[in-house]
Amino acid sequence: MIPSFITMDQSRKVCHDQTPTTKMIAVTKSADSPQDAADLFTDLETAFRGKIDAAYFETSKYLLDVLNKKYSLLDHMQAVRRYLLLGQGDFIRHLMDLLKPELVRPATTLYQHNLTGILETAVRATNAQFDSPEILKRLDVRLLEVSPGDTGWDVFSLDYHVDGPIATVFTRECMSHYLRVFNFLWRAKRMEYILTDIRKGHMCNAKLLRNMPEFSGVLHQCHVLASEMVHFIHQMQYYITFEVLECSWDELWNKVQQAQDLDHIIAAHEVFLDTIISRCLLDTDSRALLNQLRAVFDQIIELQNTQDAIYRAALEELQRRLQFEEKKKQHEVEGRWGVTAAEEEDENKRIQEFRESIPKMCSQLRILTHFYQGIVQQFLVLLTTSSDDSLRFLSFRLDFNEHYEAREPRLRVSLGSRGRRGSHT
Repeated sequence: MIPSFITMDQSRKVCHDQTPTTKMIAVTKSADSPQDAADLFTDLETAFRGKIDAAYFETSKYLLDVLNKKYSLLDHMQAVRRYLLLGQGDFIRHLMDLLKPELVRPATTLYQHNLTGILETAVRATNAQFDSPEILKRLDVRLLEVSPGDTGWDVFSLDYHVDGPIATVFTRECMSHYLRVFNFLWRAKRMEYILTDIRKGHMCNAKLLRNMPEFSGVLHQCHVLASEMVHFIHQMQYYITFEVLECSWDELWNKVQQAQDLDHIIAAHEVFLDTIISRCLLDTDSRALLNQLRAVFDQIIELQNTQDAIYRAALEELQRRLQFEEKKKQHEVEGRWGVTAAEEEDENKRIQEFRESIPKMCSQLRILTHFYQGIVQQFLVLLTTSSDDSLRFLSFRLDFNEHYEAREPRLRVSLGSRGRRGSHT
């Protein structure tokens, strides 16, 4: 249906809106005079192209105005940034606190209406409540496909429903990308959440277990390994939040503000998604890096489970010792012997058994440390061979004290050579 004298590039600029604005009518009517008609057929490269460009410009301006004012496109873009890319920090933290009792359960026991209720509670209790109802009604909970052994943490996701004209920018493919990025960010945020709980456990239990000096070595090992993991996660979070999301979002927002037509916005949005997909290690080229990072996350969860079991055993032992001492005091108040020889022998035997279990606890932590450091070491090796400068620089920050560089010759060569090149520049 395209006339032979109109190029494909020109045809793409033709608006499909059959109810043009007054300005658009003025442009289209400007070809009614004989002179204008002659221009159309005698100077296609100048006058005709100019008329199409002018009409396209007015049409695009009108379209963007409608999308921004009537359909709130920019507001929806910011909402997706806040909720699917975890930009609304107070909301995300409170949501995790509320969801924890539900998400630790097996994924097959979750009910979406329960999670939706928790989502609404989190919205009402945080600054998210001040968003417009049009945005909040689109925010929803989504449960992913369940695999054997999954917990709620593995299948939970936020969702943002899009329809109508804004779906031109937020296509189904784009929303699937946002879903992948959310799952990655949610998992990374959960690691930060777990490590916060681990550090809280250290502070609380260190005071409680002061009367068990034989346990100090276990506490020290837990603290050292947790500190390593905290450093790793903090650096990863800094990289993801500032170097990936904030920088990419700022670039997208500037392009959107300067866009002259919808195609520019769509193109800028696609570049934004491609960038964060790539830099969050979700593209096919970064599959090995992502697998190593997930393995690091698994070790953090393993530390939480191991530490919980160790502390549980230590606190039970502490409780028995306190009960034994309390029993002795009570007997003395009643004018009786504190304990019998048999009772004291049983108590000493139990304490000895606990002390003999401490080397096993230390061994568990040493094995966990060995696996964790091996995975991080391989992750650093993969980072140093990445073609992305920001990923290579991340390896410096993760190994700021050159601990892994001293253990791995490949890191020593790679990091050293880049350091020399950097010093010359």
